[in-house]
Amino acid sequence: MPRFIPEQRIRLAKAHEIRAETGKGVTSEQRDRLRRSAKNLLALNAMEERKNQSKSLAEGLARIFDQAAEQRWSEDLREELGYRHMIHLADVFEGWAFDSRMTPEWTAKLAGWAGSMRTLAEEVWSTWDPQKPAGALSIVGLIGRTLMHE
Repeated sequence: MPRFIPEQRIRLAKAHEIRAETGKGVTSEQRDRLRRSAKNLLALNAMEERKNQSKSLAEGLARIFDQAAEQRWSEDLREELGYRHMIHLADVFEGWAFDSRMTPEWTAKLAGWAGSMRTLAEEVWSTWDPQKPAGALSIVGLIGRTLMHE
C-alpha cells in the first residue's frame, strides 16, 4: 500500500465517509467497512502527529542534555569545592532531575549538570580538598558547601 501524506489520508477518509452515507448499491457491511477505514485513516494521522511531537521533544531534550553535560564550570569552582562536594552536588542535581515535578527540559538540564560535575570531580581526583575561600563563593560553590553543612 502506498504511503499517504496526512492531507491525502484526510481526503480519502472524507471520500469514504461520503460514499458510506450516499453510496447507492452499497451494502450495510460495505458502509461499515468504509466508515471503519475512514476512522482508521484519521487515527493514523493522529498517531503519526503524536510520534512526530515525541520525536521533536526527544531531540530537543537530547540537545539540552548535551549542552548541560558540556557545561564548563569556572576555574574558581575548583578552588571552592573539594572532590566530595562535587560528587555530592552531582548526586543532588541528579536527584532534582528525576523529581516528578520537574519539566522534561529541566530534567535533561539537571542530569547534564550532574554529569559535567562528575567529570570535573574526576579531573581533580578524590584527594582534592581546598580550604574554604575567605571571600564570597559562587552560587554553585555556595550550594555545594551548604549541602555538606560547611
